[in-house]
Amino acid sequence: MTEVKRALAIGAHPDDAEFGAGGTMARLAREGWEVTYIVVTNGNKGTHDRALSPFELFATREIEQRKALDVLGGKTHAIHLRYNDGELEASAALRLEMALYIRVLKPNLVFSHDPWKQYMWHPDHRAVGFAVIDGLVSARDHLFVPGMMQVGIDLWRPETLYLWAAEQPDHFEDITSSLDTKIASLREHHTQLDNAKGWEERVRTRAAEIGAPHGLAAAEGFKKMIV
Repeated sequence: MTEVKRALAIGAHPDDAEFGAGGTMARLAREGWEVTYIVVTNGNKGTHDRALSPFELFATREIEQRKALDVLGGKTHAIHLRYNDGELEASAALRLEMALYIRVLKPNLVFSHDPWKQYMWHPDHRAVGFAVIDGLVSARDHLFVPGMMQVGIDLWRPETLYLWAAEQPDHFEDITSSLDTKIASLREHHTQLDNAKGWEERVRTRAAEIGAPHGLAAAEGFKKMIV
């Protein structure tokens, strides 16, 4: 992983990439990688506060996401697609959009949700996971979306796809040195976590549990798929 320099994390909502792969992204950013987050929805339904309008929440969560990436430093930026929270479908249009971004951004590594995770609650997580996987096929193969090539957007095949919160993880990234940065990045998501008691302890405990069988103080687990 030391030779490639572009990583793309695609999450359904602001904070999804931080929870799923924030330690890995923090370490890569520190090592000089270009790190891009694509946030597919605006997160405008992610609150239990009945006084907060979806319009206020949308604007606030986008600011929080940008500040969370600032914590990582380095060459990091976010792309916000601004679909309405809770309304995503793994449609042909969303697949095409994922293929377009993959071809244009040319990531060596892609990270996203595991859509096959058993008992996955949120429909947006499933939709994004499937759209990313389907979009990777469209991005790499020349007979998919030939119109892109006609306007100069050539094929791109990332080396590896990593699915976070995986049903069957088989790849583990050491985040011992970047766990604190992951936590600091998550803290910027105030609308989600300021009133969530014990979340930091749970994140630290889970990282330790994932890392322990592999001799690591803290780790993130993924399903690794060669594209």
